[in-house]
Amino acid sequence: MKMKLRVLTNTGKGKMLSLAKALADEYSNYAADKIDPAYPCDNERLVVIFLSAASKYNDTFRRFCESLNKNLAQNVALVVDGDLEKAQPVVDWLKGAGANFCENILTVNGGLPFKFIKGYTAEEKETVFQWFEAVVQSFKQA
Repeated sequence: MKMKLRVLTNTGKGKMLSLAKALADEYSNYAADKIDPAYPCDNERLVVIFLSAASKYNDTFRRFCESLNKNLAQNVALVVDGDLEKAQPVVDWLKGAGANFCENILTVNGGLPFKFIKGYTAEEKETVFQWFEAVVQSFKQA
């Protein structure tokens, strides 16, 4: 089922990038892209952000999150590698922007901080896909 979906990343971890690519390949008409995306969001049904939690985020990422209003993205969801407390500023930026924010945040173990280690297990992929299906259903019911 392809949909108007953008899968974006703010991570340097190979496993996270690979999971984002797998999700985009399965469900989106677009390839997974890093933030700031090559092509801006425009009335996307859903934007999924794969994020490595950090104690500090760069200004480009903050501005992007604060701009995701309903004209750019109807719904926004997060996949987080790391501590949810460190991801809280991102949640606040996204909620403040105006798009519907999915409270069902998926946390994953993104693995080692190397881009060249891209492997993930079938179970990890299935977890991401099942979470995604639940997110889509939650927005349909809202």
